[in-house]
Amino acid sequence: MSQEEATARNEVAMKCFNEGFRCSQSVLEAWAKDFGLDPLLGRKISAPLAGGSAVGGECGAVSGAFLVIGMRYTPDRVEDLEGFMKMMARVREFADSFKARHGSLNCSELLGLDVLSEQGHGEFKEKNMKETHCVRYVEDAMNLLEEAMGGERR
Repeated sequence: MSQEEATARNEVAMKCFNEGFRCSQSVLEAWAKDFGLDPLLGRKISAPLAGGSAVGGECGAVSGAFLVIGMRYTPDRVEDLEGFMKMMARVREFADSFKARHGSLNCSELLGLDVLSEQGHGEFKEKNMKETHCVRYVEDAMNLLEEAMGGERR
């Protein structure tokens, strides 16, 4: 993949994020056209992953990246266990790299609050955490995803 493609995808992700879309939506939308995925459908698919999926899970930017890795590397045949394991290894490598940079994959741990609770969301907005924290997570997820996707194409 070319540097121009990577730059264009990063610009799409940051534009979406700055327009108010969630981290998971921004990451998936940046890659949507690479897979012939309608951007609106991509936003709908990835929306429940924002803010740790409302259950204290992974950062939405991380979850969005997992979806992209899955779209590229999941084998077409269920019998292809080796292909499945290679895809999961890419997910693990991405997760390890993100965790090495930020200390966690978990949204609540990264932010120090539950962004989806009333109190947490208020604090999130008050402290402008979208700009002080989340933008960095989206940028880093996109950069790490470019590295993860740089290998062989399916």
